[in-house]
Amino acid sequence: MLYLDNAATTKPNAAVLTSFVKVNESFYFNPNSPHDKGLEAQRLLTEARTQIKQALNLDEQCVVFTSGATESNNMALKGAAYQKRSFGKTIITSRLEHPSVLEVMRELHEEGFHLKYVNITASGQIDLEHLKTLLNQDVILLTCMHVNNIMGQIQPIKKIIDILTDYPKVHFHVDAVQAIGKVPFISEGIDSLSLSGHKFNGLKGQGLLILNNEHSIYPIIQGGGQEFGIRSGTVNLPNNVALAKAINITIKQHNDRYNELRTMNSALRQFIRTYNGVYINSPEDASAHILNISFPGVRGEVLVNAFSKQNVMVSTTSACSSKHATLNEVLYEMGISKNRILGSIRLSFDHALNDVEMTKFKNVFDDVYQEVKELLINDL
Repeated sequence: MLYLDNAATTKPNAAVLTSFVKVNESFYFNPNSPHDKGLEAQRLLTEARTQIKQALNLDEQCVVFTSGATESNNMALKGAAYQKRSFGKTIITSRLEHPSVLEVMRELHEEGFHLKYVNITASGQIDLEHLKTLLNQDVILLTCMHVNNIMGQIQPIKKIIDILTDYPKVHFHVDAVQAIGKVPFISEGIDSLSLSGHKFNGLKGQGLLILNNEHSIYPIIQGGGQEFGIRSGTVNLPNNVALAKAINITIKQHNDRYNELRTMNSALRQFIRTYNGVYINSPEDASAHILNISFPGVRGEVLVNAFSKQNVMVSTTSACSSKHATLNEVLYEMGISKNRILGSIRLSFDHALNDVEMTKFKNVFDDVYQEVKELLINDL
């Protein structure tokens, strides 16, 4: 099998799995228990949190363990909006965001907040000039993903941070799920940031919410007061320790992976351009681990099935929205035609393809192309 759907989920690292099993076997105690074993578990939890802060170069930020980015996004966005609603009612996002952000913002709109969408440039980035026109003293929340999960485009996070210096009341949230390990990690100047372990060779059910200030959001989960009172519930110590392991491995391998993926991405683009009627949607400067392409005239689902029959796993859109029969909002907002949107597939990589894998992909790609080329339409 050639697995090219790593933006949906990645294979767990063996060391992460080993860590998870060992803690389950030897440290299954509740960190909130007052006995010696509970205190031992608490020390292990503290150590995991410290390791994460060191790996990500965090200083005073608060690291909250969650079940994944969907929960982290919900906690951050709702928590910030509720905390600041006495200061304003306007919240800002774009249609590039993951459903776990867009649906929360739409829910907040239903609750009475004023929702504004930032325009998108043809290259798929936030229109910074339009953003400036949306900002005013009523704005309390802005959210923007660092790397898009469909196209791979990288958003100008540092420029947004600079713009927000004139609006200190605005809580800036960043969904960094597709960014960690793929592009340089940014946390300074960001009020809240979400991560999900299974996107970087960790386990499903692992997540982080990094807060610049633990008092900046209203807790939407009440209970026993765990995780600084922000995310109550019995702590999943094995998951959290394993997540620390995954982050450490990812950060250490970042530079090597980045260079390898960039070289591979360039080679794939060159290869795909030799096929008439196939279009590359991802911008040249997008993150190298995602490559979105289109076969206009052929449905993306048909292409996924054709690749699957030859044991190559690709996807159409986000795994969280692929079963919804609507045009992908990300491609639509970039002005990409309907035919190209319907005929788009996403290739996403965890590591650079070796020579054998690259040859297999090229052979299967050619087979699929020969199978559908009579259906392709010119979409210039």
